Amino acid sequence: MSKFNHYSSLFLEFKKHELKFSTFDKYTNIVRDRLNPFFGEMEVNQIKPSDVKRWLYAITDVGGKSKQIFLGVLSGILQEALYDEVIEKNPVRMVRPPKNDKNRIKPFTADEVNQIMNLTSNDNYRYYLAIAFYTGMRSGEIIALKKSDIDFEKRIISVKRTRSRFGESTPKTRTSIRNIPIIELLMPYISDLYFTHEHEYLFVTQYNKPYNTTNVFQEKFWKPSLKELGIEYRRPYNARHTYATNMLYNNLVTPVQLAQLLGHANTQMVFDVYVNYLDSFNNDFDRSINIYK
Repeated sequence: MSKFNHYSSLFLEFKKHELKFSTFDKYTNIVRDRLNPFFGEMEVNQIKPSDVKRWLYAITDVGGKSKQIFLGVLSGILQEALYDEVIEKNPVRMVRPPKNDKNRIKPFTADEVNQIMNLTSNDNYRYYLAIAFYTGMRSGEIIALKKSDIDFEKRIISVKRTRSRFGESTPKTRTSIRNIPIIELLMPYISDLYFTHEHEYLFVTQYNKPYNTTNVFQEKFWKPSLKELGIEYRRPYNARHTYATNMLYNNLVTPVQLAQLLGHANTQMVFDVYVNYLDSFNNDFDRSINIYK
């Protein structure tokens, strides 16, 4: 068999043993919804770069980053056919990847952070917001915290795992395993949450089970609160952007230190996303300084 859908099935069969379940689920959806409907019945040795371009340019409902991921999965499938010597070249290698048109981040202002924090009466949601805004941790990392990850003596949070609807796993990358200092503003929230219950996890549902998702926070509290406050909607992930930009803007950390706090392998993301954003504040630059006095 040399049809595309045969090799897409082989690709997923192999990847099932190599990827985290969440990533494997994403690849499965891409193959089912994006690739097989177009390439499925085609013979792999008949797929040309022009076919790849026609498919790629017809996608209009997602941005450049998603298209790059789709193209990577397609390349991986055709690479299996190349290994089997069914094709001589991988046609995807002759197609220029689309640009990743990054959306400009929109951090919350200090006043907006305080409004969001003060609006809710739900304890778990308030604790979640405090950790998000005061550490920049990812949502899955926050709900995966255990009491054993909190060191009150050294005042640090150890990030060791993440949770999602696919279960519990190691964080996003190796460098995501890190220690984050507990600042004074966060300490009361951590302390209250720690001693509220006896469960090993910090965040537990009304059924005394750890959370597998933060969707309940987003749908029940996050979206309604932003609407009530008249604040432009942004994803909860924006709390991470808010933490990062304020840490840099107020000169509380260097880009290297911020990369470590956020769990990035290097400073590239910090410069690409946060430093570039802060460049727009050049109007605040003190032009009266004397560099060589």
